[in-house]
Amino acid sequence: MSKRKRRRILVITGVPGTGKTTFSDSLAKRLKHTDVIHVTDVVNRERLFSSRTREGAKIVKMRELRLELERMIARSKGDAVLLESHLMCDIAIKGASALVLREHLDTLIKRMEQRGYPRAKIKANVVSEATDYCGIHAERNYPNVFEAFSRDRKLAGYAAALLNGKRLKGRRIDLIPEFDTLLRRRKELAI
Repeated sequence: MSKRKRRRILVITGVPGTGKTTFSDSLAKRLKHTDVIHVTDVVNRERLFSSRTREGAKIVKMRELRLELERMIARSKGDAVLLESHLMCDIAIKGASALVLREHLDTLIKRMEQRGYPRAKIKANVVSEATDYCGIHAERNYPNVFEAFSRDRKLAGYAAALLNGKRLKGRRIDLIPEFDTLLRRRKELAI
């Protein structure tokens, strides 16, 4: 990377099952000189969690994780860095833009069931997706945030624009009507 060139950083976030890992790996292959940091792998490798919940979820040391990610970005050889994780909506990385991947709730449920997630974890993630947890939190931490469905054919273009510092017209995806319908059909998700 040229010393004069500013490193481009894109956070790819969203609840589990929205396609972050698949998309970030695919995007890095298409773009030249781009490194991908799978944040959950960093948490596990560096043991950046203090304990686990009753359900087995890790309690992540967010400050230590942010510092480790900043070190990794500084050491990166790429012109661009993609940071991929559901955790990234809650961590502010200086100079980054954020792409929040969204998914229809029925699709999300199917993906989480295929992964063998416990019912309580599925329920929590569906509520988070329906209420746009990652989008709202990303807007608190990043100056340039855009939401898109993970199967949007223009997704790579949105990501490239964000990496190049373009401000995309804000987009809010409303899944509350889907959630309402889902609650009527699936009583086990009722709150």
